[in-house]
Amino acid sequence: MQTVDYKKLMELGFPEHTSRDIIRQAKRIAVQRFNNTKKEADVVKLACSPFDNPRVGVAPTAIIEEILDLSLD
Repeated sequence: MQTVDYKKLMELGFPEHTSRDIIRQAKRIAVQRFNNTKKEADVVKLACSPFDNPRVGVAPTAIIEEILDLSLD
């Protein structure tokens, strides 16, 4: 899984605060999706999502691309 940090978003032209907000929002979505799939299928039994940690400063690239509606390639 590829991830993005706020510095990469700043390189794209977003202000620091906005970049950090986008990362927080993407992490929330990642945790929600993890919890939904955890209930449905035979998933590796993890206690919680790896993104459910305030110290983790990265978010999945795919979710960031969905939020911003652009490709980060």
